[in-house]
Amino acid sequence: MDNTTQVEDVAAALAEVKAELEELGHTIEVIDFGQLTYKTGIAEATVRALFAGRPVSPEEVDPPFKDQLRFLRETRLKEDGRKHTFLEVANAVGVAKSTITNLLNGTRNPGFEISKDLAEFFKAPGFFTIGPKKALLDALEPVLVQARFLAEFKGGGVEHVALRGSLADGSDQLDQELRAAIQQVVEMARASQAPAETAAADDDPELRELTDKVRSLSPTHRRSVMGIFRSVVGLTKRDE
Repeated sequence: MDNTTQVEDVAAALAEVKAELEELGHTIEVIDFGQLTYKTGIAEATVRALFAGRPVSPEEVDPPFKDQLRFLRETRLKEDGRKHTFLEVANAVGVAKSTITNLLNGTRNPGFEISKDLAEFFKAPGFFTIGPKKALLDALEPVLVQARFLAEFKGGGVEHVALRGSLADGSDQLDQELRAAIQQVVEMARASQAPAETAAADDDPELRELTDKVRSLSPTHRRSVMGIFRSVVGLTKRDE
Protein backbone atom coordinates (compact mmCIF):
# COMPACT_ATOMS: atom_id res chain seq x y z
CA MET A 1 0.00 0.00 0.00
CA ASP A 2 1.55 3.36 -1.03
CA ASN A 3 1.48 6.36 1.30
CA THR A 4 -1.38 8.14 -0.45
CA THR A 5 -3.55 5.04 -0.37
CA GLN A 6 -2.72 4.57 3.32
CA VAL A 7 -3.95 8.08 4.15
CA GLU A 8 -7.16 7.47 2.21
CA ASP A 9 -7.63 4.15 3.99
CA VAL A 10 -7.23 5.77 7.42
CA ALA A 11 -9.57 8.61 6.49
CA ALA A 12 -12.22 6.13 5.31
CA ALA A 13 -11.94 4.17 8.56
CA LEU A 14 -12.36 7.30 10.67
CA ALA A 15 -15.33 8.37 8.54
CA GLU A 16 -17.02 5.11 9.51
CA VAL A 17 -16.26 5.74 13.19
CA LYS A 18 -17.70 9.26 12.93
CA ALA A 19 -20.83 8.01 11.16
CA GLU A 20 -21.45 5.34 13.81
CA LEU A 21 -21.01 7.83 16.66
CA GLU A 22 -23.48 10.19 15.00
CA GLU A 23 -25.95 7.36 14.46
CA LEU A 24 -25.66 6.59 18.17
CA GLY A 25 -26.37 10.23 19.03
CA HIS A 26 -22.86 11.58 19.65
CA THR A 27 -20.26 13.78 17.98
CA ILE A 28 -16.54 13.12 17.80
CA GLU A 29 -16.18 15.45 20.79
CA VAL A 30 -16.85 12.48 23.09
CA ILE A 31 -13.36 11.31 22.05
CA ASP A 32 -10.45 12.19 24.33
CA PHE A 33 -8.11 13.39 21.59
CA GLY A 34 -5.21 13.84 24.00
CA GLN A 35 -5.44 10.20 25.03
CA LEU A 36 -5.84 9.17 21.39
CA THR A 37 -2.60 10.95 20.51
CA TYR A 38 -0.86 9.43 23.53
CA LYS A 39 -1.81 5.92 22.40
CA THR A 40 -1.03 6.36 18.69
CA GLY A 41 1.54 9.13 18.39
CA ILE A 42 -0.64 10.85 15.76
CA ALA A 43 -1.21 14.53 16.50
CA GLU A 44 -4.70 15.69 17.49
CA ALA A 45 -4.74 18.24 14.65
CA THR A 46 -4.05 15.43 12.18
CA VAL A 47 -6.82 13.20 13.54
CA ARG A 48 -9.31 16.08 13.52
CA ALA A 49 -8.36 16.90 9.93
CA LEU A 50 -8.94 13.27 8.94
CA PHE A 51 -12.34 13.26 10.66
CA ALA A 52 -13.22 16.50 8.82
CA GLY A 53 -12.11 15.11 5.47
CA ARG A 54 -9.30 17.65 5.11
CA PRO A 55 -6.07 16.64 3.37
CA VAL A 56 -3.08 15.59 5.45
CA SER A 57 0.35 14.39 4.44
CA PRO A 58 1.44 10.74 4.72
CA GLU A 59 4.12 11.79 7.23
CA GLU A 60 1.46 13.26 9.51
CA VAL A 61 -0.50 10.00 9.50
CA ASP A 62 2.52 7.71 9.73
CA PRO A 63 5.42 9.72 11.18
CA PRO A 64 9.02 8.62 10.55
CA PHE A 65 10.52 6.23 13.09
CA LYS A 66 12.75 8.93 14.60
CA ASP A 67 9.69 11.08 15.35
CA GLN A 68 7.81 8.14 16.84
CA LEU A 69 10.75 7.21 19.04
CA ARG A 70 11.15 10.81 20.14
CA PHE A 71 7.43 10.92 20.96
CA LEU A 72 7.68 7.83 23.18
CA ARG A 73 10.71 9.21 24.98
CA GLU A 74 8.88 12.49 25.63
CA THR A 75 5.62 10.93 26.78
CA ARG A 76 6.66 7.71 28.57
CA LEU A 77 8.64 9.21 31.41
CA LYS A 78 10.38 7.74 34.42
CA GLU A 79 8.70 7.72 37.82
CA ASP A 80 10.46 10.97 38.72
CA GLY A 81 8.93 12.64 35.66
CA ARG A 82 12.18 12.82 33.71
CA LYS A 83 12.97 11.40 30.29
CA HIS A 84 14.96 8.21 29.99
CA THR A 85 18.54 8.98 29.01
CA PHE A 86 19.96 7.62 25.77
CA LEU A 87 22.18 5.32 27.82
CA GLU A 88 19.26 3.98 29.86
CA VAL A 89 17.32 3.20 26.70
CA ALA A 90 20.36 1.60 25.05
CA ASN A 91 21.11 -0.59 28.06
CA ALA A 92 17.48 -1.68 28.33
CA VAL A 93 17.30 -2.93 24.74
CA GLY A 94 20.88 -4.20 24.53
CA VAL A 95 22.41 -1.82 22.00
CA ALA A 96 25.09 0.85 22.04
CA LYS A 97 24.22 4.40 23.08
CA SER A 98 25.29 5.54 19.61
CA THR A 99 22.59 3.32 18.10
CA ILE A 100 19.88 5.18 20.01
CA THR A 101 21.46 8.50 19.02
CA ASN A 102 21.45 7.50 15.35
CA LEU A 103 17.86 6.25 15.54
CA LEU A 104 16.72 9.56 17.02
CA ASN A 105 18.70 11.50 14.42
CA GLY A 106 17.22 9.46 11.60
CA THR A 107 20.63 8.35 10.37
CA ARG A 108 19.84 4.72 11.07
CA ASN A 109 16.75 2.60 10.52
CA PRO A 110 15.83 -0.01 13.15
CA GLY A 111 15.36 -3.70 12.58
CA PHE A 112 12.24 -5.49 13.73
CA GLU A 113 13.77 -6.74 16.99
CA ILE A 114 15.04 -3.32 18.03
CA SER A 115 11.66 -1.78 17.20
CA LYS A 116 9.88 -4.41 19.26
CA ASP A 117 12.28 -4.07 22.19
CA LEU A 118 12.01 -0.29 22.20
CA ALA A 119 8.21 -0.40 22.16
CA GLU A 120 8.18 -2.87 25.05
CA PHE A 121 10.67 -0.78 27.02
CA PHE A 122 8.38 2.24 26.74
CA LYS A 123 5.35 0.03 27.61
CA ALA A 124 3.78 0.61 24.19
CA PRO A 125 3.77 -2.83 22.50
CA GLY A 126 3.22 -2.71 18.76
CA PHE A 127 3.66 1.08 18.65
CA PHE A 128 6.06 0.99 15.69
CA THR A 129 4.59 -1.93 13.78
CA ILE A 130 0.78 -2.08 13.78
CA GLY A 131 0.23 0.86 11.41
CA PRO A 132 -1.83 4.05 11.84
CA LYS A 133 -5.20 2.62 10.82
CA LYS A 134 -5.14 -0.24 13.30
CA ALA A 135 -3.60 1.97 15.99
CA LEU A 136 -6.40 4.52 15.67
CA LEU A 137 -9.19 1.93 15.45
CA ASP A 138 -7.83 0.03 18.45
CA ALA A 139 -7.67 3.26 20.47
CA LEU A 140 -11.19 4.29 19.40
CA GLU A 141 -12.84 0.91 19.98
CA PRO A 142 -13.48 1.49 23.72
CA VAL A 143 -15.35 4.70 22.84
CA LEU A 144 -17.53 2.86 20.34
CA VAL A 145 -18.19 0.08 22.85
CA GLN A 146 -19.34 2.67 25.38
CA ALA A 147 -21.56 4.42 22.85
CA ARG A 148 -23.14 1.14 21.71
CA PHE A 149 -23.67 0.01 25.30
CA LEU A 150 -25.25 3.35 26.18
CA ALA A 151 -27.57 3.23 23.16
CA GLU A 152 -28.67 -0.30 24.03
CA PHE A 153 -29.56 0.72 27.56
CA LYS A 154 -31.43 3.81 26.40
CA GLY A 155 -33.24 1.68 23.87
CA GLY A 156 -34.50 -0.40 26.79
CA GLY A 157 -35.92 2.67 28.48
CA VAL A 158 -33.10 3.62 30.84
CA GLU A 159 -32.32 7.33 30.65
CA HIS A 160 -28.89 7.44 32.33
CA VAL A 161 -26.13 4.88 31.93
CA ALA A 162 -22.70 3.93 33.38
CA LEU A 163 -19.78 1.61 32.59
CA ARG A 164 -17.55 -0.51 34.78
CA GLY A 165 -14.40 -2.52 34.19
CA SER A 166 -12.87 -2.57 30.72
CA LEU A 167 -15.80 -0.60 29.30
CA ALA A 168 -14.58 2.49 31.19
CA ASP A 169 -11.42 2.72 29.07
CA GLY A 170 -12.81 5.07 26.46
CA SER A 171 -14.57 8.42 26.73
CA ASP A 172 -14.84 10.20 30.08
CA GLN A 173 -18.08 11.83 28.94
CA LEU A 174 -19.69 8.52 28.02
CA ASP A 175 -18.28 6.91 31.14
CA GLN A 176 -20.05 9.47 33.34
CA GLU A 177 -23.36 8.87 31.57
CA LEU A 178 -22.94 5.13 31.87
CA ARG A 179 -22.05 5.24 35.55
CA ALA A 180 -25.15 7.29 36.28
CA ALA A 181 -27.37 4.72 34.56
CA ILE A 182 -25.97 1.62 36.18
CA GLN A 183 -26.31 3.42 39.51
CA GLN A 184 -29.97 4.04 38.73
CA VAL A 185 -30.52 0.40 37.78
CA VAL A 186 -28.64 -0.78 40.87
CA GLU A 187 -30.83 1.41 43.08
CA MET A 188 -33.88 -0.13 41.44
CA ALA A 189 -32.48 -3.58 42.19
CA ARG A 190 -31.85 -2.68 45.82
CA ALA A 191 -35.31 -1.19 46.18
CA SER A 192 -36.84 -4.34 44.78
CA GLN A 193 -35.27 -6.33 47.63
CA ALA A 194 -37.03 -4.28 50.34
CA PRO A 195 -40.02 -6.02 51.97
CA ALA A 196 -43.19 -5.24 50.06
CA GLU A 197 -45.89 -3.59 52.11
CA THR A 198 -48.84 -4.32 49.90
CA ALA A 199 -47.72 -6.96 47.43
CA ALA A 200 -45.39 -9.91 47.14
CA ALA A 201 -41.88 -9.24 45.79
CA ASP A 202 -42.66 -11.16 42.61
CA ASP A 203 -45.42 -8.64 41.88
CA ASP A 204 -43.22 -5.59 42.34
CA PRO A 205 -43.61 -3.55 39.11
CA GLU A 206 -40.08 -2.07 39.39
CA LEU A 207 -38.60 -5.54 39.72
CA ARG A 208 -40.58 -6.74 36.70
CA GLU A 209 -39.44 -3.68 34.73
CA LEU A 210 -35.80 -4.27 35.67
CA THR A 211 -36.06 -7.97 34.77
CA ASP A 212 -37.59 -7.18 31.40
CA LYS A 213 -34.86 -4.64 30.61
CA VAL A 214 -32.04 -7.02 31.51
CA ARG A 215 -33.63 -9.82 29.48
CA SER A 216 -33.81 -7.52 26.45
CA LEU A 217 -30.02 -7.06 26.38
CA SER A 218 -27.75 -9.15 24.20
CA PRO A 219 -26.20 -12.17 25.99
CA THR A 220 -22.78 -10.49 26.16
CA HIS A 221 -24.09 -7.26 27.68
CA ARG A 222 -26.48 -9.16 29.94
CA ARG A 223 -23.58 -11.14 31.43
CA SER A 224 -21.61 -7.92 31.97
CA VAL A 225 -24.51 -6.18 33.71
CA MET A 226 -25.44 -9.21 35.80
CA GLY A 227 -21.86 -9.43 37.03
CA ILE A 228 -22.19 -5.87 38.33
CA PHE A 229 -25.57 -6.61 39.92
CA ARG A 230 -24.25 -9.73 41.64
CA SER A 231 -21.36 -7.78 43.08
CA VAL A 232 -23.54 -4.91 44.29
CA VAL A 233 -26.17 -7.03 46.00
CA GLY A 234 -23.59 -9.33 47.58
CA LEU A 235 -24.12 -12.46 45.49
CA THR A 236 -20.53 -12.67 44.24
CA LYS A 237 -18.43 -15.19 46.09
CA ARG A 238 -15.18 -14.02 47.64
CA ASP A 239 -13.07 -16.12 45.27
CA GLU A 240 -14.86 -14.97 42.11
